[in-house]
Amino acid sequence: MNGCPEELTDANGKILWECSFQLWGKRIHEIEHESVEQNLRYQGQYLDRETGLHYNTFRYYDPDIGRFTQPDPIGLLGGFNLYQYAPNGLTWIDPWGWCPKLNRRQALNKAKDLANIPHSQQIERQWIVGNNQIRRGQRNYKYSEDLGSHGRYYEYKNAQGHKRVIVEHTNDPRAKSAHTHAGQLKRGANSMAYDFKEERYLKIIDPLTNDHHIYYE
Repeated sequence: MNGCPEELTDANGKILWECSFQLWGKRIHEIEHESVEQNLRYQGQYLDRETGLHYNTFRYYDPDIGRFTQPDPIGLLGGFNLYQYAPNGLTWIDPWGWCPKLNRRQALNKAKDLANIPHSQQIERQWIVGNNQIRRGQRNYKYSEDLGSHGRYYEYKNAQGHKRVIVEHTNDPRAKSAHTHAGQLKRGANSMAYDFKEERYLKIIDPLTNDHHIYYE
Protein backbone atom coordinates (compact mmCIF):
# COMPACT_ATOMS: atom_id res chain seq x y z
CA MET A 1 0.00 0.00 0.00
CA ASN A 2 1.65 3.18 -1.21
CA GLY A 3 5.14 2.07 -0.23
CA CYS A 4 4.32 0.85 3.29
CA PRO A 5 6.63 -2.08 4.17
CA GLU A 6 4.76 -5.25 5.07
CA GLU A 7 7.61 -7.66 5.81
CA LEU A 8 11.25 -7.57 6.89
CA THR A 9 13.40 -10.61 6.14
CA ASP A 10 16.99 -11.68 6.68
CA ALA A 11 19.42 -12.65 3.91
CA ASN A 12 17.91 -16.15 3.79
CA GLY A 13 14.35 -14.93 3.38
CA LYS A 14 13.27 -15.66 6.96
CA ILE A 15 10.58 -13.21 8.09
CA LEU A 16 11.79 -11.14 11.05
CA TRP A 17 8.95 -8.61 11.15
CA GLU A 18 5.55 -8.18 9.51
CA CYS A 19 2.71 -5.70 9.75
CA SER A 20 -0.62 -4.87 8.12
CA PHE A 21 -1.93 -1.32 7.76
CA GLN A 22 -5.16 0.56 7.27
CA LEU A 23 -5.60 2.95 4.33
CA TRP A 24 -3.90 5.97 5.91
CA GLY A 25 -1.00 4.09 7.50
CA LYS A 26 -2.39 3.08 10.92
CA ARG A 27 -1.07 -0.28 12.13
CA ILE A 28 -3.62 -3.11 12.28
CA HIS A 29 -1.39 -5.94 13.47
CA GLU A 30 2.38 -5.89 13.99
CA ILE A 31 4.41 -9.06 14.66
CA GLU A 32 8.09 -9.08 15.62
CA HIS A 33 9.47 -12.60 15.11
CA GLU A 34 12.90 -11.41 16.26
CA SER A 35 14.03 -8.56 18.53
CA VAL A 36 14.23 -6.05 15.70
CA GLU A 37 12.47 -2.72 15.18
CA GLN A 38 11.24 -1.79 11.73
CA ASN A 39 10.17 1.87 11.79
CA LEU A 40 9.76 2.73 8.10
CA ARG A 41 6.18 3.62 7.17
CA TYR A 42 4.72 5.59 4.23
CA GLN A 43 7.37 6.70 1.71
CA GLY A 44 9.65 9.19 3.46
CA GLN A 45 8.15 8.53 6.91
CA TYR A 46 9.86 7.14 10.03
CA LEU A 47 7.89 5.97 13.08
CA ASP A 48 8.51 7.73 16.40
CA ARG A 49 7.46 4.97 18.81
CA GLU A 50 7.21 7.34 21.79
CA THR A 51 4.53 9.50 20.22
CA GLY A 52 3.15 7.11 17.59
CA LEU A 53 3.61 9.84 14.98
CA HIS A 54 5.50 9.47 11.71
CA TYR A 55 8.40 11.86 11.13
CA ASN A 56 8.23 13.16 7.55
CA THR A 57 11.39 15.35 7.34
CA PHE A 58 9.48 18.64 7.45
CA ARG A 59 6.57 17.78 9.77
CA TYR A 60 4.85 14.94 11.64
CA TYR A 61 2.05 12.74 10.33
CA ASP A 62 -0.65 11.14 12.53
CA PRO A 63 -1.72 7.76 11.05
CA ASP A 64 -4.74 7.56 13.39
CA ILE A 65 -6.44 10.48 11.64
CA GLY A 66 -4.58 10.44 8.30
CA ARG A 67 -3.42 14.05 8.67
CA PHE A 68 -0.26 16.00 9.38
CA THR A 69 0.02 17.69 12.77
CA GLN A 70 1.53 20.88 11.32
CA PRO A 71 0.34 22.94 8.33
CA ASP A 72 1.94 22.58 4.92
CA PRO A 73 5.11 24.75 4.84
CA ILE A 74 4.43 25.74 1.22
CA GLY A 75 1.01 27.09 2.16
CA LEU A 76 -1.92 26.93 -0.25
CA LEU A 77 0.25 25.63 -3.10
CA GLY A 78 -0.27 22.22 -1.52
CA GLY A 79 -4.07 22.64 -1.59
CA PHE A 80 -6.75 24.27 0.54
CA ASN A 81 -6.39 21.68 3.33
CA LEU A 82 -3.00 22.49 4.89
CA TYR A 83 -2.98 19.28 6.97
CA GLN A 84 -3.99 16.80 4.26
CA TYR A 85 -1.65 13.93 3.38
CA ALA A 86 -2.97 13.35 -0.14
CA PRO A 87 -6.39 12.99 -1.80
CA ASN A 88 -6.05 9.20 -2.08
CA GLY A 89 -3.74 7.18 0.16
CA LEU A 90 -3.76 4.21 -2.24
CA THR A 91 -2.47 5.97 -5.36
CA TRP A 92 -0.87 9.25 -4.21
CA ILE A 93 2.45 9.75 -2.40
CA ASP A 94 3.95 12.59 -0.35
CA PRO A 95 7.50 11.51 0.57
CA TRP A 96 8.62 14.99 1.69
CA GLY A 97 5.52 16.03 3.61
CA TRP A 98 4.92 18.94 1.28
CA CYS A 99 2.30 18.14 -1.32
CA PRO A 100 1.13 15.10 -3.32
CA LYS A 101 2.77 14.15 -6.61
CA LEU A 102 0.63 13.31 -9.62
CA ASN A 103 1.22 10.56 -12.10
CA ARG A 104 0.42 10.98 -15.80
CA ARG A 105 -3.16 9.72 -15.59
CA GLN A 106 -3.93 11.93 -12.61
CA ALA A 107 -2.46 14.97 -14.36
CA LEU A 108 -4.61 14.31 -17.43
CA ASN A 109 -7.70 13.92 -15.23
CA LYS A 110 -6.93 17.14 -13.39
CA ALA A 111 -6.69 18.96 -16.72
CA LYS A 112 -10.09 17.49 -17.62
CA ASP A 113 -11.49 18.76 -14.33
CA LEU A 114 -10.30 22.29 -15.10
CA ALA A 115 -12.00 22.09 -18.50
CA ASN A 116 -15.16 20.51 -17.01
CA ILE A 117 -14.68 17.35 -19.08
CA PRO A 118 -16.05 14.11 -17.55
CA HIS A 119 -13.25 11.58 -17.01
CA SER A 120 -15.13 9.01 -19.11
CA GLN A 121 -15.74 11.40 -22.02
CA GLN A 122 -14.69 10.05 -25.43
CA ILE A 123 -12.02 11.89 -27.42
CA GLU A 124 -13.36 13.78 -30.46
CA ARG A 125 -9.94 13.74 -32.14
CA GLN A 126 -6.23 13.72 -31.28
CA TRP A 127 -2.95 14.66 -32.90
CA ILE A 128 0.76 15.06 -32.24
CA VAL A 129 2.86 18.19 -32.73
CA GLY A 130 6.56 17.62 -33.44
CA ASN A 131 9.42 18.25 -35.86
CA ASN A 132 9.75 14.82 -37.46
CA GLN A 133 10.29 15.48 -41.18
CA ILE A 134 9.21 11.94 -42.08
CA ARG A 135 5.76 12.45 -40.53
CA ARG A 136 5.25 15.91 -42.02
CA GLY A 137 1.90 16.09 -43.82
CA GLN A 138 0.35 13.11 -42.03
CA ARG A 139 -3.27 13.55 -41.02
CA ASN A 140 -2.83 13.38 -37.23
CA TYR A 141 0.55 15.09 -37.15
CA LYS A 142 1.38 18.81 -37.17
CA TYR A 143 4.93 19.86 -37.98
CA SER A 144 6.41 22.67 -35.89
CA GLU A 145 9.89 23.92 -35.02
CA ASP A 146 8.56 25.35 -31.74
CA LEU A 147 9.76 22.82 -29.15
CA GLY A 148 7.43 24.29 -26.53
CA SER A 149 4.40 23.25 -28.58
CA HIS A 150 5.52 19.64 -29.08
CA GLY A 151 3.38 16.95 -27.51
CA ARG A 152 0.01 15.21 -27.67
CA TYR A 153 -3.27 17.06 -28.09
CA TYR A 154 -6.70 15.63 -27.22
CA GLU A 155 -9.87 17.45 -28.27
CA TYR A 156 -13.08 16.87 -26.30
CA LYS A 157 -16.50 18.34 -25.78
CA ASN A 158 -17.11 19.18 -22.14
CA ALA A 159 -20.25 18.61 -20.09
CA GLN A 160 -21.88 21.65 -21.75
CA GLY A 161 -20.95 20.55 -25.26
CA HIS A 162 -18.20 23.16 -25.69
CA LYS A 163 -14.91 22.37 -27.42
CA ARG A 164 -11.93 21.93 -25.12
CA VAL A 165 -8.39 20.65 -25.63
CA ILE A 166 -6.12 18.75 -23.23
CA VAL A 167 -2.42 19.11 -23.98
CA GLU A 168 0.46 16.93 -22.81
CA HIS A 169 3.99 18.32 -23.11
CA THR A 170 6.85 15.94 -22.27
CA ASN A 171 9.82 17.92 -23.62
CA ASP A 172 9.03 21.61 -23.17
CA PRO A 173 12.39 23.41 -22.70
CA ARG A 174 10.64 26.24 -20.85
CA ALA A 175 9.01 23.97 -18.24
CA LYS A 176 10.60 22.15 -15.31
CA SER A 177 9.19 18.72 -16.22
CA ALA A 178 6.49 16.84 -18.11
CA HIS A 179 3.06 18.39 -17.66
CA THR A 180 -0.48 18.71 -18.94
CA HIS A 181 -2.80 21.64 -19.20
CA ALA A 182 -6.27 22.48 -20.44
CA GLY A 183 -7.29 24.91 -23.16
CA GLN A 184 -10.44 26.56 -24.40
CA LEU A 185 -11.52 28.76 -27.31
CA LYS A 186 -10.25 32.32 -27.36
CA ARG A 187 -12.82 34.89 -26.34
CA GLY A 188 -15.16 35.85 -29.15
CA ALA A 189 -14.11 32.92 -31.35
CA ASN A 190 -16.55 31.08 -33.59
CA SER A 191 -17.07 27.78 -31.79
CA MET A 192 -18.26 26.00 -34.93
CA ALA A 193 -15.25 26.93 -37.07
CA TYR A 194 -12.52 26.99 -34.39
CA ASP A 195 -9.74 24.46 -35.01
CA PHE A 196 -7.42 23.75 -32.07
CA LYS A 197 -4.96 22.06 -34.41
CA GLU A 198 -4.43 25.25 -36.42
CA GLU A 199 -5.31 28.00 -33.94
CA ARG A 200 -3.85 28.84 -30.55
CA TYR A 201 -6.02 27.97 -27.54
CA LEU A 202 -6.65 30.03 -24.42
CA LYS A 203 -5.00 28.39 -21.40
CA ILE A 204 -7.20 27.49 -18.42
CA ILE A 205 -5.55 28.57 -15.17
CA ASP A 206 -5.67 26.36 -12.07
CA PRO A 207 -7.05 28.63 -9.29
CA LEU A 208 -5.10 26.69 -6.63
CA THR A 209 -1.69 27.29 -8.18
CA ASN A 210 -2.42 30.31 -10.40
CA ASP A 211 -0.66 28.37 -13.17
CA HIS A 212 -1.84 26.44 -16.21
CA HIS A 213 0.87 23.76 -15.88
CA ILE A 214 -0.07 20.48 -14.16
CA TYR A 215 3.24 18.74 -13.52
CA TYR A 216 3.54 14.98 -13.10
CA GLU A 217 6.19 12.30 -12.59
